[in-house]
Amino acid sequence: MTPGFPLGIFLTAALARPVFPQERPALHEEILRAEDHRARNAGELQVLLTTLASQDQRLVERGLLALGRLERPELAERLFPLLNHLLPGVRASAAQAVAQAAQGFRRNPVGRTRDPAWPALLAQLGTRVNVERDSRVRGMLALSLGRLPYATPQEMLQAQEWLIALAGDLRGDASTDVARGIETFARLTRERVPLAEPLLAPVRGLARDERADPPARRSALGALLAAKAADSATLNSALRSADPLLRRLAFAGVAGGSDPEARAALLLVGVTDASALVRAEALRHWARVTGETACVRLLEATRDTVPMVGLLALDLTGSSCAGNPQASRILLAVAWDSTARWQRQAHALVSLARVAPAGTREALGAARSAPVWQLRMYAARAALLLRDTTTLRRLATDPTANVREAVLGALRELSGHSEDSLYRAALRVSDYQLVLTAANALAGSPEPRKAAAALLAALERISRERSETSRDPRLAILARLAELGGPDLAPRLRRYLEDFDPVVADSAAALLASWTGRAARARPRPLVPVPLSLGELARLRGKRLRFSMASGASFDVALLVDAAPLTVLRVVGLAARGYYDGLTFHRVVPNFVIQGGSPGANEYAGQPRFMRDELGPLSHQRGTLGISTRGRDTGDAQLFVNLVDNPRLDYDYTVWGRVISGMEAVDGILEGEVIRRVTLVAPSP
Repeated sequence: MTPGFPLGIFLTAALARPVFPQERPALHEEILRAEDHRARNAGELQVLLTTLASQDQRLVERGLLALGRLERPELAERLFPLLNHLLPGVRASAAQAVAQAAQGFRRNPVGRTRDPAWPALLAQLGTRVNVERDSRVRGMLALSLGRLPYATPQEMLQAQEWLIALAGDLRGDASTDVARGIETFARLTRERVPLAEPLLAPVRGLARDERADPPARRSALGALLAAKAADSATLNSALRSADPLLRRLAFAGVAGGSDPEARAALLLVGVTDASALVRAEALRHWARVTGETACVRLLEATRDTVPMVGLLALDLTGSSCAGNPQASRILLAVAWDSTARWQRQAHALVSLARVAPAGTREALGAARSAPVWQLRMYAARAALLLRDTTTLRRLATDPTANVREAVLGALRELSGHSEDSLYRAALRVSDYQLVLTAANALAGSPEPRKAAAALLAALERISRERSETSRDPRLAILARLAELGGPDLAPRLRRYLEDFDPVVADSAAALLASWTGRAARARPRPLVPVPLSLGELARLRGKRLRFSMASGASFDVALLVDAAPLTVLRVVGLAARGYYDGLTFHRVVPNFVIQGGSPGANEYAGQPRFMRDELGPLSHQRGTLGISTRGRDTGDAQLFVNLVDNPRLDYDYTVWGRVISGMEAVDGILEGEVIRRVTLVAPSP
């Protein structure tokens, strides 16, 4: 037992306490508010900086987390002293914050090479590797060094030396974090610097260690796969594991092997695995590896007892069974089966268009008038494959925006600007995704004046809604106006220099300058921040959100109040107002995520006010929940559930909840399934 062991026990207990204690609530609310505003003025920044000198460990750690999330590299120097703090928890938080601050360099990689903060930041984290003894801090150092935005091969090689020094912890308490750091590093740098054998060897050892924690083994195998260094002995060890997530991951390595017969033999075992996650992964690679012989097995899999696997198999037949008469018969039968779930009909229809185009026409005609709008949307996708512009034009006036959006994307590809009148008409609708697609379709329009008039009218109408989540369609409109408009429109665009969205204001300034030849200065007027209450946050600790589906299934989500307080407050507040009731999970990707909570059942319709990212060391493991975004701090309250471990989402999307019961219900959710209600519940006694 080392002399520091009793202190370690004490610190572990201290770290288990809430980050937001009951004492001094006003100060903690001020910190939370400053973070929510991204410290937009000197006073709010000073609130966060003041925490660094506090005697309250939880206050220091909260301040470090908030300062790192600002992603301002110039602040890193203020954080360096905390890397030497007496308390390991503070040192770990400081390493995390320094690495997060460095992410600001990703927005300006050229400036990084000239910014003195960059070499200082590298040196500070690297120096800690050789002097730090606490395993938790060493794990955080690995996570931090693994995700820095390295500029040169020399920097990457130096970072690899630091990770080699930390790899000794792969057998200890920090094994998962160290492995995660190495996995991230391999993924970000593999195209420029291969992992050296002194780093690969301990990673292989962990991946094969049957006594190791499953998440650590999965991260180790993920690192080997990212580095393209997963040997057969390691893969075979993973394939024998009782952990289905590890077996699933191993099949990605099997598919990349050099022996076609050996790959096919192993994948054949995978497609009959007891776990649906493994079967789905093996099927995906089976279709690619076995070529023409894949079809028979895929057709069998279309009848899998797990709907998600059956739908994936239906999709894969489209690329593997072209011209196969048996596949044509099976797909046609499913496409016409009105007793089947619409999802099976829809997926079969699209694959049928690939496998037997001539036999698809009649089924397509029936789908075109189906009462379920999603089936009509898939009909538009099938029509694109068939180059059936007649069907597409009939669907162009569909009452559902998502159907029309699929039609416009198809017509843009097949008919180009002969359909410009449809694109201009679509700019008059309220659905942001449809407006964005229409704006993009007008690129290069031969009638620029008509297009510009319709675009500007759409911009003015959407802007009056003052919705932050209208950014994407408005930017698309401005891009099209830059191409099709001219200086005569400048007077109507000047108002956007003071737009509520700074990104839109900057884009308007650039457009006006290009038209007039004179500099235009953006003066955005942001919306009033959404109010928040620390008292409300304290009430949520220990509570759960219960998602009750219209199908009768349900699942409970533990709220990660301390990791993502702002997100938890927003999501719970929306749920209390019934925002999610009646919405759907509109996006279901096997072995990735399910995503829902969109009023328009698409990627671009969400709650009008942006949500702040709350990025931290929590990983997107299976069963965790995140918030969908399209860039930093652009969450629109759409949420997703990770169906498998998704480490590539780490540090890009907020982790705010974890499914603690009903994961089997999550696995069973199909595209379009309705959320009946989301309620806040207390844990069972």
